[in-house]
Amino acid sequence: MLSIIYLILVPLIFGLLIILFKNKWSSGIALAGSAINLFLFFFMLSQYNGGLRIENQFSIPWIPELNVDLHFGLDALGIFMILLSSLILPVGILASIKYSKFRRKSYYVLMMIGLTSLIGFFSAQNDLTFYVFFELALIPFYFMVLMYGGSDRKRALFKFFLYTVFGSFLMLASIIYFRSLINIGATSDWSILYGVELNLKSQTWIMLGLLIAFAIKSPLFPFHTWQADLYSEGDRPAIIIIAAVLSKMGVFGILRFFNIFENAILQYQTPLIVLSIIGIIYAALIAWRQSSMTRLLAYSSLSHMGMIAAGIFSASVSGLQGSLFQMLSHGLVIAGLFMVVDSIMSRTNNSSIYGSSGIATSQPRLATYFFILCLGSVGLPLTSGFIGEFDILLGLSSINWILALVAGTSIILSAIYIFRFYQKSMFGDNHPENKSWTAITLNEEYVLIILSILVIILGFFPASWLELADQATSTFVQLKSKIQ
Repeated sequence: MLSIIYLILVPLIFGLLIILFKNKWSSGIALAGSAINLFLFFFMLSQYNGGLRIENQFSIPWIPELNVDLHFGLDALGIFMILLSSLILPVGILASIKYSKFRRKSYYVLMMIGLTSLIGFFSAQNDLTFYVFFELALIPFYFMVLMYGGSDRKRALFKFFLYTVFGSFLMLASIIYFRSLINIGATSDWSILYGVELNLKSQTWIMLGLLIAFAIKSPLFPFHTWQADLYSEGDRPAIIIIAAVLSKMGVFGILRFFNIFENAILQYQTPLIVLSIIGIIYAALIAWRQSSMTRLLAYSSLSHMGMIAAGIFSASVSGLQGSLFQMLSHGLVIAGLFMVVDSIMSRTNNSSIYGSSGIATSQPRLATYFFILCLGSVGLPLTSGFIGEFDILLGLSSINWILALVAGTSIILSAIYIFRFYQKSMFGDNHPENKSWTAITLNEEYVLIILSILVIILGFFPASWLELADQATSTFVQLKSKIQ
């Protein structure tokens, strides 16, 4: 059985190859590395047996005094996000190829380091390994935006930096506090940590610190003010990855630590859900009024992250399953939408939703892919977005049907701002300059075809992934009962 360490090391090896070869080969080497990594993951996935087992493990001693190893492994929870990372990194690389002559090889080295960090984060099997890769995953994308972002990127990055440093401090403090309360004589992987009994007060303090850190990372309301600026000013291929994958790190973190502060979540469940729903509605209303494509998608993403968080805080089987499934679905949809935006902005040099009006007649294939992704974003039945949102709302209804009803209004709001976006950018009067549009490239078309197909396939055939989500989320309760 292959070890997970191969998935972590392959991108690093290809990063070294990029350094050794000429700049013109950088994008091709990076794409080859990400493709090999994806096929290697599919091979591991084909041999995955499911259940409570952690497979393809790799562990080396790290801090013996604390019984902490650098420990990685493949489990049901991590599979969703490792799959998303392995799919989206090639998308980001393909999106960057049209700019490759303006990118130094360091750009693609950072891409490979980013892939390594993300896989390490989602496969981490204890809290300290999780924290290290939580921080490492930020660094390469920070420098990519710094080097190739927009004219106001430094201000956007400074705000982002202040938020993340504060969140990182809280996360580390929470982990140190948690470690000070426990006495573990053996190597502490998640199965051991989940079995630790803490009183409600201790759980509450740990939850508070971690939730703020995770809310900043995703982001979640009200720790979101860095997001729209970064998405507008960032390097667009990097933003595809940030919006699709890095934005899921926070809500994924809540799931990873869920069983450690489970009682605290149940104690403050209603306020947490209400806060999430406020974020859902607030972001949807702001998105409705946006004329900038990047800012519209930033607030759309904020609204969807709020829905995922509400599902997690419902602490119900369907809510947890729906949140995990929706993390995968939203990652695919938002990556496709940002790919469409990149295709438009690279040709019009205009971020306004009105700047490309009328191009549906000359670019019908782009308009078709865009429409499918819009359907997935609003959660139309038989698309992937419907499955996750339905389960989340079902989970919320088991807590309070009024909360579920209010959260469900976001589907209507989402349809309003997404289809307004589609109508204004694809139809209407054709700008004279849009008549000289070049057709979408093969790289762009391959990406949009694959993402559109995945959105439809997951909508038609979600059963196996929902079963995997059931294994992942039921693990919280099963591990605690098993250890006790």
